[in-house]
This record gives sequence, structure tokens and C-alpha cells, in this order.
Amino acid sequence: MPSAWLIHHVASGQAFFTGAACLIAAAWLSTRAKRTPLRATRNALVGSGTILVVASATPLPVWTYVILFVWTASWAVGEWHVGKLSARTVGALRLGVAAVWLAAVMLEATYHVIPALPRLDRPMLGVVGDSLTAGTGDAHVVGWPTILGREHGIDVRTHARAGAGVAEAIGLAREITPAENLVLLEIGGNDMLGGTPVARFEEGLDRLLAEVVRPGRVVVMMELPLPPTFNAFGRSQRRLARRYGVHLIPKRVLLGVLLRQGTTSDSVHLTEAGANAMADAVWRMLGPAFTSD
Repeated sequence: MPSAWLIHHVASGQAFFTGAACLIAAAWLSTRAKRTPLRATRNALVGSGTILVVASATPLPVWTYVILFVWTASWAVGEWHVGKLSARTVGALRLGVAAVWLAAVMLEATYHVIPALPRLDRPMLGVVGDSLTAGTGDAHVVGWPTILGREHGIDVRTHARAGAGVAEAIGLAREITPAENLVLLEIGGNDMLGGTPVARFEEGLDRLLAEVVRPGRVVVMMELPLPPTFNAFGRSQRRLARRYGVHLIPKRVLLGVLLRQGTTSDSVHLTEAGANAMADAVWRMLGPAFTSD
């Protein structure tokens, strides 16, 4: 479905790369935009690229966006006064705007790579989550952690509650035993969509990670798919993941399940097909930790 593809492209953050490519192409096209049609194409690329970058809600650091804005604005002003500036100045602005956007692409690309997990000795998986993990109480839908354990013969412990946010997840995390040496966090969607202030979300997530992260334990967290303007939630996740050494699963993984036809009953809660798809997706991410030499 085209609409599902567009939602995935935007909410997964992939639209950031498309938008950056438009802006880099516009800078290149400026070297040849002496005729009106080419200038119109360049301007359309700038507008489209800007919209895609903003819509993607890519949680780059604020200072990165400041640099991108300053360079892009300077370049745009330079193109407007191209006849009044030296060729060297105009060339430097074009090269500079292409360079900063390329650097931003390289920086963001690291968050779209599946993390390489170490192999663990006798791994036991603990999952902390909300209704996506706990389910909604429908007896016909087996939770994906149960399916994961059954299909692959692994020990999975579930610590999840429908409606949970990071504050409630702290209490759930206290149920984790020392034997659970691999922990997956699927949490934060209720905070983001329920209006929790970003500062409170970050404080709660900080406390949650402090509770979960232990020497010898591998902790993995699903990155939140972000609607436009919700960048700050993603920045909090990334900042704390770096601080605690937590592996982030790219948000396209979760979106790939939620946007597949028939996997949800209301775009959020999993159906039987969705629970199976989620179990498969999680296994692709965590399976290497269970693979023996």
C-alpha cells in the first residue's frame, strides 16, 4: 500500500536520507542552473528535501541541526545573490552545504545498522514492555515472547504490562533475575503518544536503564518510531543508550511489523499474525546471541 510505504519511509527515519539527497543534488544542480527550468528543479529539490528532513523527525543532536541550518541558509542566500558574489565564494557555499549534509547522512546511518550482539553463555532473555509485548488480554493471541521461546527452544521471561510507560517499567524491571543475561526493552510508546513531557520521559528511562544494566548482561532497546516533531524522544533514547552501553534496534524493524497488512488490530496491538511476525523480527535481531560456536 502506498500510504503504508510513505508512513514507513517517514517514521523509520529513511526520509531523512531522501531529503538529504535532494539537498545535495540541489547544490550540485546549482552549478548548472543558468536556465530557468533547472533553477525551478533546484528549488523544488530544496523544498522537497527540507520537508522530508523535518517530517522524518530524525533525532540528531541540536548542534548538528544548527550547523545544517546555518550552512543551508547561507548557501540559499548566496544563490540569491550569485551575481554579486565571487565565483570562489559561491563555489565554497555549494561545496560546504553538500559536505555538511553528507556528514549528517554518515552520522545518522550508524543508527540504521542492526547491532552485532555478542554470543552469550547459556542466554536467558528477559523482555520488558507494554501492550505490544503483554498483549491486550485476547486469549486467541499468544504473546510474541511465548512464540519466540517455543519456536527456538529458548528461555524467555516476560515482564510487561498493557499501558506501561517507562515509569511503570522500572517496577517491572525489578522482576528480572540475575540469570536473565539478555534483556530487551520495548517501552516508551505510551509516554510519547500519551503526552509525557520529554524531561520526565528521559528521567524515567535513565532510572530504568540504571535498574536493568548490569555487568555481564547485554541490554537491547527498540528505538521508538517518531512522528514529525517528536525528535526529542529519540534524542533521549540515543543519549541514554550511549551512556549505558545499550544496543539500539533501528526503528524500521518495529515499523516493519506494525505496518504489515493484518499484523495489528488497531495499528498498535498485535494480532496472531503480528505476534508471529514480531517473534520472527526479534529473533533476527537477537538470534546471534544464542548461536553457539
